[in-house]
Amino acid sequence: MRLILTKNIKEDMELARAIYENENILLNKGVKDLYKYKDKLLELGIKHLYVKDKYSYDIEVNETIKSSTRRKGKKIIKKTFDKIKRGFLDLDTKELKDVVQNITDDLIFNEDVLLNLVSLKSTSDYTYEHSVNVSVICIALGKMLGYNKDELFKLGMGAMLHDIGKTLIPEEIINKPGSLTEYEYEIIKNHPQLGFNYLQKINSISSLSRIIVYSHHERIDGSGYPRGLKGSRIHEFARLAAIADVFDALTSDRVYRDKWPTYKAAEYITASSEKLFDYHLVKKILPKVSFYPNGTEVILSIGYRGIVKKQNIGFPTRPVIKLIEDDDGEEINSTLDLLKYLNITITKVIT
Repeated sequence: MRLILTKNIKEDMELARAIYENENILLNKGVKDLYKYKDKLLELGIKHLYVKDKYSYDIEVNETIKSSTRRKGKKIIKKTFDKIKRGFLDLDTKELKDVVQNITDDLIFNEDVLLNLVSLKSTSDYTYEHSVNVSVICIALGKMLGYNKDELFKLGMGAMLHDIGKTLIPEEIINKPGSLTEYEYEIIKNHPQLGFNYLQKINSISSLSRIIVYSHHERIDGSGYPRGLKGSRIHEFARLAAIADVFDALTSDRVYRDKWPTYKAAEYITASSEKLFDYHLVKKILPKVSFYPNGTEVILSIGYRGIVKKQNIGFPTRPVIKLIEDDDGEEINSTLDLLKYLNITITKVIT
């Protein structure tokens, strides 16, 4: 399978992964007349999707966690946020704990957990899907750093709830399509404190999980909020969540912009380490992340077009490419391992 822009659907393409809307299947895997649904998908804010065609039938794109786990997480976090918006002063955290445990279990048994941390999201459900994905990324990173299962669970719970304070901010500010005024931005900056205060009343949420909610916008150089903490004064869980939060936000489609390619988000985080993010954590994490996930269409420095087929672990910028078109636009079918041809680089990402 491969990843394409929804606007580029062609008649010979088959849907490789089911598309859901409000927990219901909108289009099932295997749909062949996919082009008929293009306008509807774009209307729903689905800008990318996985397809299978003659170029990508032999390319595997493994899911980081089960799709059922991801859907359950989205449903539970939406239910949780809706309750808080309606004024509930306490939460039944059992469902939340169950879904975080499911994510933790999925990731513990996934050997390739860091290869593809990008998940497709619709722009309309961004808030809930972002919460789930930040939890997934944090647990994945924590696993790589050697955290035990209890630590992974507390990390994942805090990451799942990191934006809970936004439910206590007026929706007209949260959902404003244009730029925020300085006054509105100051209100938004209250969400870590609001979320922390709310969770202080819920004894079933660990203090380590609460600290992520409180501190995920702190930055290494002290430029973050709400307390302007620096360096090691920021708990490592919160330093991880800061990386995961920004990485997922940048690699997600939004109403006002398209998602960044993974490599561009990784480059931003690398360039901002020591200033915004923990350099030592970034240095440990990024070599394990796929800058060009399987199924990504790319252009090479020699003018050839291809699709990323396989990763070379530890060399995130040197994957194996399935070549589908040469520099004259002629169709070809061969494989090129960029680890063996260091003079050739990826110059452009199509999807």
